[in-house]
Amino acid sequence: MIRKRILILALSSLAIIVFVFATLTQGIEGNGKKIEITWQTFDKGVELAKKEKKMLVLDIYTDWCHWCKVMDKDTYGNPEVVKYAQANLIMAKLNAETDKKFKFKEGNYTGQQLSMMFGVEGFPSTIFLNSEGEMITSVSGFIPADRFTLILKYLKDNWYERMKFDEFVKKNKS
Repeated sequence: MIRKRILILALSSLAIIVFVFATLTQGIEGNGKKIEITWQTFDKGVELAKKEKKMLVLDIYTDWCHWCKVMDKDTYGNPEVVKYAQANLIMAKLNAETDKKFKFKEGNYTGQQLSMMFGVEGFPSTIFLNSEGEMITSVSGFIPADRFTLILKYLKDNWYERMKFDEFVKKNKS
């Protein structure tokens, strides 16, 4: 009876240690560095997307936005999101309140003007552009990492041309 309790205690302790280690090392590469998204400025992102023929994901934020910070930490800090984004996409950030001007298409626009052009009504807003700078769609508000990964795959592989997002989600859950 005592041996059984000791065995259960030992296995429980081992499980806790493994869980804690996995949690602490989540998002860390083999060399000990934390993997992070390489963010571009808006204009550099547009340029790279065109050059590399990749979709551009534009995170439109403000400095005062609580959910923007949560999305930075929980979604953009998620290892699965980081790996997928780094391999397949161009990621750019745009402060909606900046006075800095960015070249886009035929003009120069501030962060606020670009936000208005993309129809942003709240923050964070994520804008998805094809490699030619044409808007595919936008999503307002915080997006959890698992949902964000599905959205990225749906848009990047042009599934939106063949099926609705809900159908894509059902197909990818099974």
